[in-house]
Amino acid sequence: LEEREMAALDPQQFAAEWKWDGIRVQAVCEGAARRLYSRTGDDISGAFPDLLEHMDFAGCLDGELLVGRRGADGLVMGTFGDLQQRLNRKTVPAKSLREFPAVIQIYDILADGANDLRSLPFAERRTRLEAFAENLEPSRFALSPRLHFESWEQLAGLRASPPHSIIEGVMLKRKDSAYLPGRPKGPWFKWKQDPK
Repeated sequence: LEEREMAALDPQQFAAEWKWDGIRVQAVCEGAARRLYSRTGDDISGAFPDLLEHMDFAGCLDGELLVGRRGADGLVMGTFGDLQQRLNRKTVPAKSLREFPAVIQIYDILADGANDLRSLPFAERRTRLEAFAENLEPSRFALSPRLHFESWEQLAGLRASPPHSIIEGVMLKRKDSAYLPGRPKGPWFKWKQDPK
């Protein structure tokens, strides 16, 4: 998204949240089946058994898969390089599970139990997601915070100084948008940080 394109948009019609630098996933639990799928539909569950064991919900969540690093102050979000230590592994060493525990920053809810929520407006799905997230393991699932802004200039200020180094910009989502497959432009926009 270019700033000149934003001038034609009404900020009141959009919600914003951080765009984290991980990999986009869907976490699916149906009966005894627990699976993590990448944006391309690859089943990456095997590389993240520590996350699967905490997926004790019924439904489908959309979010950004990240890893944490244990530090003196507890769990600190890791870099994309840290995440790569966990990707594409058939077995994950105990040291990696310990040093790079998997976490999902949750963006959206696609299904709550057997109820398909994709056709609901984003604002309504977000309300449902906030209630759903209250029952998730907080060390493994973090609700991606909404950014409060009234103008594009105010949002630009937030975008320029994110609270974490692995945030690469903001996502804008029309409050009335359904959840659509692929990368639709119009209801959702990615506004990345300017190159350093």
